[in-house]
Amino acid sequence: MMLPQPFQPLTMSSSQDSRSDSAPRKAPLTDYENLTQSADFIRQLDAASRSSNPLNRFPPAHERRYREDAREKFGHARALTSLLPALMLVTSPLWGQPLMNPPQDFIELIRIFEFLLIIPLCLASAWMLWRRPRSVISETLFMVCFLVLAVTLEWLRHRGTSMGFMLSPSLSSCVLVGFIVIGRVPLREGLAFIALYLSFILFSDWMRGPDVPTGRSRVDWLVEIIFIGVVISGAMWNELYSRRNWAAQQLLKSLAYVDALTKLPNRRAFEQHYEAVARHARREYKRLFVALIDMDHFKNLNDRHGHDYGDGVLVEMGLVLSDFARRPLDMASRLGGEEFAVVLYDCSRADGLRRLEELRRQIESLDLANAGTELGRVTISAGGIGVHADVPLAEAYRLADTVLYAAKHQGRNRTVIADSITASGAAA
Repeated sequence: MMLPQPFQPLTMSSSQDSRSDSAPRKAPLTDYENLTQSADFIRQLDAASRSSNPLNRFPPAHERRYREDAREKFGHARALTSLLPALMLVTSPLWGQPLMNPPQDFIELIRIFEFLLIIPLCLASAWMLWRRPRSVISETLFMVCFLVLAVTLEWLRHRGTSMGFMLSPSLSSCVLVGFIVIGRVPLREGLAFIALYLSFILFSDWMRGPDVPTGRSRVDWLVEIIFIGVVISGAMWNELYSRRNWAAQQLLKSLAYVDALTKLPNRRAFEQHYEAVARHARREYKRLFVALIDMDHFKNLNDRHGHDYGDGVLVEMGLVLSDFARRPLDMASRLGGEEFAVVLYDCSRADGLRRLEELRRQIESLDLANAGTELGRVTISAGGIGVHADVPLAEAYRLADTVLYAAKHQGRNRTVIADSITASGAAA
């Protein structure tokens, strides 16, 4: 295999420079990219995992993801909840007549609503939730199903009263338990459901007037209010702990991809990002630029200034590198110790050299002390190589490491770039 050969710095035109700074099209976010977009989000996750306010919301993008995860998590439970009313109606001939003894006219009226409206709607909701639990349409149909069920029960209660048959008002309230508590719907949707439910009850009682004996008594209203209060309390509890658990899980996942000291992506994140961006580059026929960056005389820095000072220098490096890889498909990561890695999307050798040289000068200009070295301050060495998108990460890393070794061998505090390499090992 042909090893990469260092070459002298290349000159570049202004058109090349402007092309490098333009942001490429953004590839679909992978899981780790959703989790490592900013240190602010990690802090928000940490706060949310300990929050006691069920009304807290995540940033918009992550709120959407939380909603999708919640819909998927509770989708099958909601599907089974949708089947409960249908099951009760289908089996009502077995228990309805012995327990309530309704008149025949009322039974026929129930059968009409049962087979033409309630059962088809419940089955459609259950099927959608089972097949597409993450869909907003499925969640909306679930809410419509139970809202129609509550309205129908309330209408049948009034209709039954006119036939001389009294249905308990608490039957409609049971719908709230099924929808909000068992179905684990989001708090805001649950409150909206309760508001619609109460609005219909008040409107229907108002339309009938005080002389028609179909409204709720004061005792009924007291029981209703207590019942709704318990349901709201349960909904708030569910919402609070659902959000806290999700935030804690996302925080753990995020920390698995983030270096604890520098807050840069770690080796695991870099490996996954390289695979994702390489697939994107193959589709777009673009090349990648991979570089390894190593802090010069880092052991000397720790020995002379202490490990706390060394950690502070690494944090400064992390801040500079996080600003260095700002384009959507670029990434700078800490591999471990004083070694960092960079992958740049659609970046030529000349652009890669220019950017690494700017980085090297920026680190040197920080003027961080490193006593006992040639310059007496912190410097870096960088080795970069252009690779085709079909080059495996292990091979790209090996070649970049060879170039980095050449930079160290030539005296440190310098940038060395090699020829672009294809998957076959040939220079491009």
